[in-house]
Amino acid sequence: MQDHSSHSRESVSAGDDPLGIDKLTVDYDYLLYKIKDYVQSIQLDTTELCKKQNELIVNGIIESTIDKNIARFEELLKKCDELENHYEVLNQLATITDTFKERIAEAVNEYNELKKGANKSK
Repeated sequence: MQDHSSHSRESVSAGDDPLGIDKLTVDYDYLLYKIKDYVQSIQLDTTELCKKQNELIVNGIIESTIDKNIARFEELLKKCDELENHYEVLNQLATITDTFKERIAEAVNEYNELKKGANKSK
């Protein structure tokens, strides 16, 4: 029995990943990295815009500058919407992974039933 489990570990460690779990893990980590990077970018842009806006208020407000800043804030809002889309992807991944174990168990049971049926017909 021990030889079988060590053989299973060897096949997994050799890169045998028929279910694509390794790729899913890499994709998930990359998505988290992109979200973190995106949040930092939004934070820096927001801080910069707020500082500029404060300077304008202190030094006198110029209408065209306000319009430009409004346009930049609208861009930031679009980035926030994109960030929300990334979180929706994460939620979808969570849903998939929540049911993944059940689906694997079901597939294994079906395989075992097919295997039993094939052995009976021999």
